[in-house]
Amino acid sequence: MKRFLDGFSKLVEAVCVTIMVLMVIVVFVATIGRYSKLYAIDWSDEFARYSMVAIVYLGLMLASRNGGHFVVEVVPMIFPKNVVKAISVVVTVLVDAFAVFLVRYGWMVSSRMLRQGKLSPMMDLPLGMVYLLIPVGVGLMAVFYTIHTIESLMAKDEKKEGI
Repeated sequence: MKRFLDGFSKLVEAVCVTIMVLMVIVVFVATIGRYSKLYAIDWSDEFARYSMVAIVYLGLMLASRNGGHFVVEVVPMIFPKNVVKAISVVVTVLVDAFAVFLVRYGWMVSSRMLRQGKLSPMMDLPLGMVYLLIPVGVGLMAVFYTIHTIESLMAKDEKKEGI
């Protein structure tokens, strides 16, 4: 299971890096064309906006996989380990509850946009696909954050048993 999760994380990271590289290239070429007045790439702003949305929502999953979100470094220094465990479980439950809310309503909005056939103005992308990044990214974030919490709780328990 860990190999699958690590492989999936690497795949999402590769997708994020690819999107970022494409975004930088498109914006750079569009900027050169605009300031040299040789050509214009009308869709470059929209591409950059949607690329950034994709990077943010897919990056949520990557950050939660490594425990990069929802962490206050001072809590483990102040409280005993049992309290820190309890706090991490409470935080995970709250994150998951919020994720369920966002996934539910994000799915409703994106499916409505797909049914209505709304397209983005310049690139003619289905807007429902862009909006679908929100429930997918937040859902993956919740799953990977929960897995990270479980792994960290198990790792602490294994360290205690080994002593």
